[in-house]
Amino acid sequence: MSYLKKVIFGICFTAGICHAQQKNTDANYSFSGLLDKKIPVELTISVSNNVVLGNIKYVKTKEKKPIKIIGKLDSGNHYHLEEFEKDGNISGIIDAVLKNGKLEGAWNSTKSDAVYPMVLDVQSKVNPKPEVFSPASSDRFEGTYTYQYGEDGYQGSITIKKIKDQMYSYDIGSVTRAPGRNIADASGEVMIKNNQFTIEINTSCAFLVTFYNGFLTITPVSSEKVSGCEFGLNATLRGTFLKVK
Repeated sequence: MSYLKKVIFGICFTAGICHAQQKNTDANYSFSGLLDKKIPVELTISVSNNVVLGNIKYVKTKEKKPIKIIGKLDSGNHYHLEEFEKDGNISGIIDAVLKNGKLEGAWNSTKSDAVYPMVLDVQSKVNPKPEVFSPASSDRFEGTYTYQYGEDGYQGSITIKKIKDQMYSYDIGSVTRAPGRNIADASGEVMIKNNQFTIEINTSCAFLVTFYNGFLTITPVSSEKVSGCEFGLNATLRGTFLKVK
């Protein structure tokens, strides 16, 4: 998959999860199968209001540590899943369709344009523990949240600090793909209400920040609120940021 396609998928995926803030899950799945017809993997996911959370394990690795999955379920049973390492790096992107008990599609590397076929079978006898989709509790907003599409890809980081009561400060910076990185940044003080706050750059540029369980999303307030952001070319605050500190 080309890098531009990866970015477009990421933007669509981020837009799709900004409304899911509930504890109950719509479905829970456990899969196992092969990547590139030779690499065994196990995937466990929960779905809630078209948001997907879970983890993936590469069975033949020494430590077999689970990698966090955050993603989106589109119409037609299409799953767009991103692998978040603990430092916020997105190591791989999965695009697949669930049909007749199989999740079939492709795994895409963020380090290159490498694409590998993936076929996983639903493990009907396994009952995975549901993921928690509820937003972060109010005493846990503080911290550093990041994402990174490999060393050369889009990157972003936001730091949230509590001032008093519901008042917080934020400092965010994001850059486009190397080598000619362009910058989008902002900082200020806000009141967090209902697990959300707005970053208002000017009257023609505003973004909504929404907190979830261990991550946050940043999306434009509306399509009209991105025309006057005056960031560097193709730079944006938009993204899905994993809490790392």
